Amino acid sequence: MAAYLPGPTGRRITELRENRDMTIEELAARIGVNATTLGRIERGQTQKVGSDVLVALAQEFSVSTDYLLGLTDLPDRKNYDICRLGLSAQAIQNLYTRKVNAEAVSRMLEQPRFAVLSAMMMQYLDDTFAVGVAVQNQVLDSMRDILLGVGQQGPDQQAGTRETARAVSLSKVPSYQVELTKMQNLFVTMLKEMKRETGSDLGPDKAVTREVVEKLMAELTEGQDAPLAAVTPEQITDAIIHTVDSGELEPEKLAEFRGGLESLFESLPGSNHTQDE
Repeated sequence: MAAYLPGPTGRRITELRENRDMTIEELAARIGVNATTLGRIERGQTQKVGSDVLVALAQEFSVSTDYLLGLTDLPDRKNYDICRLGLSAQAIQNLYTRKVNAEAVSRMLEQPRFAVLSAMMMQYLDDTFAVGVAVQNQVLDSMRDILLGVGQQGPDQQAGTRETARAVSLSKVPSYQVELTKMQNLFVTMLKEMKRETGSDLGPDKAVTREVVEKLMAELTEGQDAPLAAVTPEQITDAIIHTVDSGELEPEKLAEFRGGLESLFESLPGSNHTQDE
């Protein structure tokens, strides 16, 4: 719908009418009022507009009465007849009871590629494309049979025709595979685009992780001029404990935590002889 500038009721009616290329007389006839009365409303020469006229205008232009009265600058009608949406009773119930994520559904419906995906889904469910693939496979089967028949006529031709027949058979595809692959690729593309639009919250987490790793490496390399040639389970355990706030841990719990970490790293392949090597 076109964008309309904020303004009084009369001006809004005029803009809606002119956008439809309608005369005052044509609009008056469609909503059942006198053209003179409608003209006075558009020119702001009357202070009151009957509710029946407002409802008729709202229905004619598919806008809300709030928009006509200047209570909102959004011309889109807020209350639609839910039957016109074409949703099943179960789909409506799922949305109303929040069994499905309404925000996710909204983002999907707003995605520009969703119209294409929905059309592909219906073609998949109706076997529109699969029928054509099945016919193509039948043609390939017939070609294979013809080639095998020709190959039996002469021994010299058998090897070549059998190879050709095999290539023809390999050209066949499952009836639904092409559609499924296309829909999967399109759906993943849509999700990636939706994610880019909403942004990512991983930045702070990545920063914290990097800070912990840098602190861990600083503990391991403290007092050393050269990179580590070997690291013992005890060193790793001490470094990890230094990166966390252990002040609130009881000594017994801290000892259990330390012992568990050392056992974990000692169980890793090659950890028992790290120092010796």
